[in-house]
Amino acid sequence: MIRKFGKWEPSIDGNAIIDETAIIMGNVSAGKAFIFPHAMIRADEHKVVIEDNVAILDKAFIEAHSDVLIESGAIISHAAVIHGGRIGRGALIGIGAIVLGADVGRESIVAAGSVVKNDVEERSMVAGIPARKVRDVNEKDVEEIKKMLEEIKQKAKWL
Repeated sequence: MIRKFGKWEPSIDGNAIIDETAIIMGNVSAGKAFIFPHAMIRADEHKVVIEDNVAILDKAFIEAHSDVLIESGAIISHAAVIHGGRIGRGALIGIGAIVLGADVGRESIVAAGSVVKNDVEERSMVAGIPARKVRDVNEKDVEEIKKMLEEIKQKAKWL
């Protein structure tokens, strides 16, 4: 469902694939994204910008506590929460991870269940509560994320 929230109305690319149970409301701009069942994206005074080629999976929650930018190639996994900040190009936010207003660098990985309160450097993997760097992201990791995104895009055709 795409709906107005206060005086703000979403702007969604006509080629975006959005499940009918997803809710997008308010000051949200989305390119050709892939938004899965029960995802919730909400913004008012601050905005959420979702670039092309972004996957937002089942039950993910994105709220603009501050402006949110999700760059191309990013994957927001099942039940992840983004509460402000920037998710860099090609980043992977793991299942149930929480990002609290931090910037996650390009091609970084946030492990499942982690809570990110501080910025994450490019090509870093973080894990834990609070999230801390556990290692650098290598080329194999980057290729795996790209492969994962392609598989998600194929499944989006079933929505």
